[in-house]
Order: sequence, then structure tokens, then C-alpha cells
Amino acid sequence: MTSAVFRTIRGTAVAAVVAGVVGVAPLALAGPAVIATRPILDAETGDTTFFVGAISASGRSLKASSLDLVVDGQRETASLATQSLADWATIAAEASQTWRPPLTVGLTYLWIEGTPAGVLDGIQGFFRRVPSRTVVYPTIYGRLRQDRARLTAAEVSRLAEEVPYLEGYRPNLIDAVRLDLQDLVADAATLKILLLVTDGRDFADPKGDGPGDFAALGRDIRKAGVTLLVVAFPPPEADAQQAAANLRDLQESSGGFLRTLEQPQELENALESLGQAVADLQRVRFPSPLSWRSFGGTHHLSVNLMTGDGQRLTAEVGALNVDARRPWWILGAVGAAAVVAAAIGISMVSRRSGGAARRISSRREEPAVSEEDEELLAAAHDLVRRGVSPKRAVAELLRSHPEGASALAHLPSEATNDLRFPYFKTRLGRMRLQEMKELLLERSSDHERPVLDGALASILADAVTNQTPPEAAADALVGRVPDDDRAAFAGLDLEQLAEALRAAAADHPVLGTPRARGIAVAVQDALRNGGGSGVAVGWLVRAGGPGVRGETLRLPGASALIGQAPSCVLRILVDPAVAEEHAELTLDGGDFAVTPRDGTVTVEGARIERRHILSDGETIGVGAGLFVFKSVRAGNLSSGSPPVREPHAARRPAVPRR
Repeated sequence: MTSAVFRTIRGTAVAAVVAGVVGVAPLALAGPAVIATRPILDAETGDTTFFVGAISASGRSLKASSLDLVVDGQRETASLATQSLADWATIAAEASQTWRPPLTVGLTYLWIEGTPAGVLDGIQGFFRRVPSRTVVYPTIYGRLRQDRARLTAAEVSRLAEEVPYLEGYRPNLIDAVRLDLQDLVADAATLKILLLVTDGRDFADPKGDGPGDFAALGRDIRKAGVTLLVVAFPPPEADAQQAAANLRDLQESSGGFLRTLEQPQELENALESLGQAVADLQRVRFPSPLSWRSFGGTHHLSVNLMTGDGQRLTAEVGALNVDARRPWWILGAVGAAAVVAAAIGISMVSRRSGGAARRISSRREEPAVSEEDEELLAAAHDLVRRGVSPKRAVAELLRSHPEGASALAHLPSEATNDLRFPYFKTRLGRMRLQEMKELLLERSSDHERPVLDGALASILADAVTNQTPPEAAADALVGRVPDDDRAAFAGLDLEQLAEALRAAAADHPVLGTPRARGIAVAVQDALRNGGGSGVAVGWLVRAGGPGVRGETLRLPGASALIGQAPSCVLRILVDPAVAEEHAELTLDGGDFAVTPRDGTVTVEGARIERRHILSDGETIGVGAGLFVFKSVRAGNLSSGSPPVREPHAARRPAVPRR
């Protein structure tokens, strides 16, 4: 299996990737890059698989909004099954303790006095993104080179162990890369990546006075089927021109990806983004036509990708050689034809008599999972994906789906096999879901009367006595009452609430008054409608572009304009590419979102045209600047719209009884 990466020529919107081809014309450094592996035919299933993905010029993942397969110059009509490398690896690793990803990474990095502090942090960030069982061959270099013990991506933190710096006088980059390349060539993985973190200097010629032959090194990398990813930090000024030429020759001859940083402080963010791009590679699978396996031959595959920001990229996946099966099938076909001819009469009669019955039966069939149950499954899957504890997840489901959360406990296991819910296929995901079901069953099987006690009863009593606004009382409940008790209170219907208040009046007489019931209902509504959702704080951290790296821009309220105009709360005056009112950041229902106004906004390298809900850690491009969005929430994690409250009399009990 060989793979290669080519850059687009002079920033045009089309990138080409040809696997295993040597001797192409030099390419410019502008534009996106594409990674692809040669296709493999699975002899058992008859499916053909390969990996493909794209990286922007800034090292960001370019996620494909559509993907078309072209076989022998013709668009393939067969359906394509796609899944990211990260998701596929998670599921496969859960199914087998011995499974390893089809990805191997050689890691070569400069380790001398003066190496930027962010090198190791960035490397660890890269490997946090790729599958944890990925094999890694690390090599450090200075004047000499030193390979280290083979690791997995999960063990890369061991690189931070105390290792003395190597001699830094006249570092030898080429020999270090060749040492790593030997390990990659010997490895059986289908996708081989060489990650190089360097300043580009090299003194590998026989006299040690100048660089070695980087063009020859690049050709060897390409011939070996290894994809080269280079992140370069600034070298000493005296060597800057030669270092840039070295890396340019290496990139052009290998067809690899090169990102040259202006500031060493950008290393951590650049490497982690590059790791995410690798994790986002798509595993493409499609059924091979019967004619391929019957007649054999060579077929050329390519892929057209359309990215989220409208770029059209083309990847030459390569040639697939298929061996023809033995011609016994011809004799079998003749015999089968006779059998088919004899059965035609019977089949026609059976179709006429049975077809109508089948059609009637099919019309009577009901879908296995209703739309309401699908919505409930999607909410549960999102909570599992976010790592929410089972106890808190149940509380959130009862808040967002008070009428139907208990149905999750009774859904058949087949309902979780939907490809839209990949985390239910992992061992941890199945365990979390089962724990959630058990908690819901415990709630429905407990038939004792509901009870308000402890901090919950005390807060309600204070609210009645002091005439506390319902929203303030809901905030107090969020801060002092456990999630499941708070969710149970919010789910009480009027009859249950009245019974619970009468019982609590023994310790808090004020809760036995008629006014207490009205206040308690108002607090319930405040909880359901997002009141008491706790504290949510969001901010932007500058990661690149004009301005001071690390500068923090905090969202001061529910909405803030970003731009240069005086009306903007978050003003960016150092970047001429920022519009007067460039974009808007908002906080609504626990969700932070960014919406373009008069300027271009990108999220993870893809241009957005409308409101985009942000996740912690996403990278936002505003003007020429690059920012990392960060957020902290305390209290309610739900980001969905509050449910519509039905009349109390029609509500089913869905809360624990004590």
C-alpha cells in the first residue's frame, strides 16, 4: 500500500493526489493537500476500501460535504459507506483487544538546546487526536540522531521523560529522517505517515559544511509510499534562507505537506490541528462489482471531494489489480439457467398470489423505532459522547424529555445499532447506556410517594417566605441540590407535587400553604425552561495572525459583536481584514454560537454561512486572525430547547418515588 500527498498549484481550487508516482513537476506551497491510500479488495466480503482526506494550507482538517467515486473515468453509482478513521478505530478497538489501526507514524524531531518549549506539547497534542493504538517510531536528532523505543500513540507522553539534549552544532536532519524511514518501510501498515518537526537546518554533506540532497530524500520517501507532514519553526536567522530551501526541496520531491510557522509559540496548536486532520481521514468502502471478481483486470480509482467551504478537490486513489476467478462459474451459470427456466412458471404464480398479501403486510408493518424514540436516542447518544455520568445523563433526559425519558429503558438493543450512533457500539458507550437504563427502571419501579426533603425543601420554603423570584430559586437548586433530586422535582405533576408539599410541611409549615404550590410550580417551570442552568463562560484565545498570541477576548453577556466598529463589544483593531461588524457571538440556552455578519468566518478551516454552534476547543478564523474557542459551564449541561409543558393532568409520572 502506498500513498502520497500533493499540494495544489498556486492556490487553485483543485488538488491532485497520485499514489506511488515518482518524478512529478515541482508544486507550489499554496493551497490544500490531500491524503489518499491505494485501494484494497477484501477477498472475503468483496468490498473495496481506502482512506482519503484533505488538509488546508494552515494545517486544518478540510471535512468533505460530499464525495464522488470515479472508476476508469466514469462516476461510480454504487453507494459509498464512509466513516472517519477516529470513529472506525474506536469501534474496532472495542471489538478486539488485539486490533491495531492501519496507521503507523514515524516521528522525527529536533532535540537540542534552544528547541522551542512547545515541541513536546504539540507532539502530544497530535497523538491525542489519532487512534490510541497507532504505532509510533520516534527519532530525535541533533548533530547525531537517536531512535527511541517503539511506542503507541497512547504512550507518547513518555517522550516527556528526561532525555538529555543532543549536540546542537550543525544538526543532521537527513540521516535522522532516513533512520525513521527504515522503520516505516518495514512496517506492514497501509497508511504510513512521517511527522517531521524541525527548523530545516542540515549539515549532512560529507564535509559537514552544508545540506545533503533533500530532493533525493523526498523521492525516497515518496517511493516508499510514506506521507510526509512537516511542521517547521524558525531557525537561526543566519541559516533561515538555506533551511527554507531545504524544506521546499523536500516537500516538492516527496509531495508532502509543509507548514512553516512564523512564531514557535504556534507549534502546539499547529501540531494538534494536524493530528485532527489525520483523525478525520475518511475510510471509504463500497461493494466491488461482480464483473471485477469474475473477469479480473486493473481499475483506476479517483475521488472528487467537495469541502464545506465549497472547494473541489480531486484525489487519485490509484490502481486496483483484481485477479479473475476460475471459469467454473460459466458452467455453473449454464446449469443455473436451466433451473431458473424450470422455476419461472411456479415463481410467477407465487408472485401473483403472494404479492398482494406481502404488500398488505408491509403496509401494516410499523417502524421499529418511532420519531420520538429516535429523538430520545439521539439525546442519550450525545450525552454519552460528551462523557456525562449516567446519573447526570438521566437527570438531563428527564429535564429535556419529561414525558418520554423512561421509554429509553425499554427500547430494544437493535435500536442502538443505527450508524448515526457510533458511540453506542463502543464498550464504554454500551456500559453507560445500560447504566442509564437501569437508573430509569429503578425510578419507574419505585411506587412510594414522592418526598421533598433536605436542601430542596429548605430552598422552596425560603422562596415562599422571602418571595424569591422563581429563576433565583432555580439557580439555588442547581447549586445545592443533586442533579437526580432536582430532575425528580422538575418532573412531578400537580398531584404528586401537592402530595410532596403536604409531607414536607411537617418540617417546613410554610410549604403547606396554598401559595407554596404556585411558587413550586413556577420554580419547576424555571428549571424546565432553562432557568437555573448555572454559569456558562466563553472566550476566544488568539492562536495566530495579527496581534498578541494568547490574547483573550471574553464574551461579556448573551451577545457580543466582533469587529472594528465602536458598537462592537469585542473590538479587533490590529487586523485590517476584520470588517466593521464582522461576526456575532451569542449564548442561548447553554449553547455558544458564532454567526457571520459582514465578514468571512471559518470554523476548523471550513467557511460558515450561517449560525454555527461552537464546541470547546474549536478553532475560529476571523479576518487574518485565528482564535481557539474555550468555554466552561457549571450546572445544567443540556443545550437543547426546553420542552413544551403539557397540561398537568395529562402528564405520566416519570420521577422516583420514595
